[in-house]
Amino acid sequence: MRARRVVDIVILIVVLGGAGYFALTHQDLVMRITRQVEARFLPCRSPITYSLGTIDARFGISKTTLIADLKEAEAIWEKSSDKDLFEYKSDGGDVVVNFVYDYRQQASDRMAAEGLRIDKSRASFDALKAQYGSRAARIESAKASLDRAVAAYESRLQTYNAEVAKWNRQGGAPPAEYDRLEAEKAALGAEAQRIKSLESALSADIETLNAIGTSLNKLIVELNLNVERYNQAGAATGGEFEEGAYVSEAGSRRIDIYEYSNHTELVRVLAHELGHALGLGHVGDADAIMYKVNQSTKLSLAKDDSAELNAVCASGLF
Repeated sequence: MRARRVVDIVILIVVLGGAGYFALTHQDLVMRITRQVEARFLPCRSPITYSLGTIDARFGISKTTLIADLKEAEAIWEKSSDKDLFEYKSDGGDVVVNFVYDYRQQASDRMAAEGLRIDKSRASFDALKAQYGSRAARIESAKASLDRAVAAYESRLQTYNAEVAKWNRQGGAPPAEYDRLEAEKAALGAEAQRIKSLESALSADIETLNAIGTSLNKLIVELNLNVERYNQAGAATGGEFEEGAYVSEAGSRRIDIYEYSNHTELVRVLAHELGHALGLGHVGDADAIMYKVNQSTKLSLAKDDSAELNAVCASGLF
């Protein structure tokens, strides 16, 4: 019995020693985990610090502008609550904010470049869906025409190569035949360039069509439409459209921003994800910052936002 107790003491010493060694050699990780636990069980007691992480240059926005936008998003929560909830740090913040460029922002940029403007209305969705259908039909027709042109070119090129090979085996073509083959060679070169131009135009049209499909997918979410009925156009883009996401893992927290169309949308999505960092969930008011979809243009807290914040801040252990 006494021997067993000694063994238990030795095990405890080893465990505590191992924990102490880990804490000593992984101080940054331990500190981050400690801050996560504090934010979870003692919400609103001290400000959550945040820093900028990776910013894809294709967003075309400066770090200075993003810091100002983040502070504007931060102020939405702090001015209404009179609480010091967030603090910007140039490096090493509790939450790292990244700007991840993918098909979503690419679609938004493409729509802007094409002069295709939409608003968050059913009429805009219907008009865009009709345009998607007509463009898709034109692309199918253009693709079929291109396929025919490529097939004809390849057949013509094969014939030309066979004739050149024949005359080469015979030591060369007569002058008249040589001139004809040279003219055919030039014509084939011109046709190859024409096909290349057609391929480039078709590729650009497909990119625009995909951008419209992504925008439709976004509107489906924003307008709360029946996904099964309307999602055919945007099916190639994957699941539900997200402008941003808050991710909390062991020892790390981050906000990833994927898409925004203007300053107001960006500040709102930043404020929304900062709300998740505080521990807030979604609320029912469509104008609220914490509504599940970023569809309003208001840059202030709704009553539902304030109620959710107060509930979370009051939910600590003590």
